Amino acid sequence: MMSGEMIYSDITFTRHQDQDAGAESEVSNGVAEREEGVTYSEVRRPGGRASEQEDPGKERDPGNSDPTPPVGSKATIPEGGSGRVPVVTLVCVCVLLLGLAITLGVLFQRELLSSELQDCKANLTRVKDLLATIQGNQKSCNTSQRCSPGWEFYNGSCYYFSNDKLTWEQSQYACIRDGGHLVIIESQLEQEFIIMKLVGATNFDNSPWIGLTDEKQEGVWVWMDNTSLDDSVQFWNPNTEANPTRPEPNDWSPGEDCARMGQTCSSQIQCWFDFAC
Repeated sequence: MMSGEMIYSDITFTRHQDQDAGAESEVSNGVAEREEGVTYSEVRRPGGRASEQEDPGKERDPGNSDPTPPVGSKATIPEGGSGRVPVVTLVCVCVLLLGLAITLGVLFQRELLSSELQDCKANLTRVKDLLATIQGNQKSCNTSQRCSPGWEFYNGSCYYFSNDKLTWEQSQYACIRDGGHLVIIESQLEQEFIIMKLVGATNFDNSPWIGLTDEKQEGVWVWMDNTSLDDSVQFWNPNTEANPTRPEPNDWSPGEDCARMGQTCSSQIQCWFDFAC
């Protein structure tokens, strides 16, 4: 026996069933007589299997299905057992549900915004239609109610085009009598409107007066409301064909201190000229 090694063994006495009754009786008597002198010993080997430590005389029952492992045996559980699979599956399902919820939320919000945008467009269309109706009614009211018969409405003002042959001062008094004054032209659009009304009806004899004069100070033209003539809004005839050396206003003798619109208005927008009042 090697030094430091311990050997354990079990010694068991058994008997066979094929012994005759006499031998059995004899053995029984001998055992009975020596029962107190029997010595049992047990020998175990280190690292030996649990099955070797059992009673060697005990026969194994092939039909025994007891799953209980023998004493001293170890149960081995494989690493990364199947217990993790349900957890991973649950996490995947949660992620999918979260993504689905976010997608549905985005689609719902987009649909809601689209519906609100359509409502805003419909409201804007109704407002535009209402505004157009109001503007149309306003024009109708301005034309039919604000201006007296025979007067023309334009841009908030009423215009009267007279065929009477009067001096500048007489024309001014007539306008004041009717609640107005000689025209003050403040824009090119207004100049074009007046020209449109005079086309085909203007010659030198019936050229209409406008409310512009330099009677108080020669060369300083002012309107009837005492506002100075704006350099950017004046339409003097340059006389490029008749007398290019004497463009309007040219102040012919004995003096031309009032302004009129001449026959050249039918062909050009610059048709003012000065004339004796």
